[in-house]
Amino acid sequence: MKLYKNLSTALKERDQVTAIKITIKDKHFPISLFDLPNLTEAYLDGECTEFPHEIHGWKNLKILSIKWEFFQGDLSGLFSLPNLENIKIIETPIKHFLLPLGRINAPLKFLTIKSCNLEKLPEEISMCQSLLEMHLPGNKLESLPFSFKELAHLKRLNLDNNLFQHLPDQIKTMKNLGHLSIDGNHFSEEEKARIQREFHIWPN
Repeated sequence: MKLYKNLSTALKERDQVTAIKITIKDKHFPISLFDLPNLTEAYLDGECTEFPHEIHGWKNLKILSIKWEFFQGDLSGLFSLPNLENIKIIETPIKHFLLPLGRINAPLKFLTIKSCNLEKLPEEISMCQSLLEMHLPGNKLESLPFSFKELAHLKRLNLDNNLFQHLPDQIKTMKNLGHLSIDGNHFSEEEKARIQREFHIWPN
């Protein structure tokens, strides 16, 4: 698989492009990126500060990685993509993670939000019923939404280096959760003892 690193070249060969790795040097998202009908993987970094609310294209996109340190918008439009299985958002400010109201079309299996200053997950996260893995390290989370326990297929959860003082009780009811990582949080010694006793894991 050829990985295109130049947008102009990719647009000239648009029907052949299945993977791109592009640095966006402008604050505006280049709408021409949507004009790649067979794109399945996109790795984007740079200085982008906004993202369109509606996506016209990317019908075949399966993997998307974003690293935009000056970002100021929201990414809820991504959840309308009909084949998107893996989203990685890294070092991209999204203090409040937004999801579209109603129905999520993306058959999302893997979600990573790493070092993004994320303070809260929305209750609507429960609509992502196909999720198998969620990685949320290096954020500012103190709790999980009540609906989180409805992610019945979730197998791996990483909450390392957040601001949890208490481990959310809803995790205990998630029967398919086989791997849980909670190092680097703000647990008291009493809470660590409770976690060891009730969850049978040893937080650092």
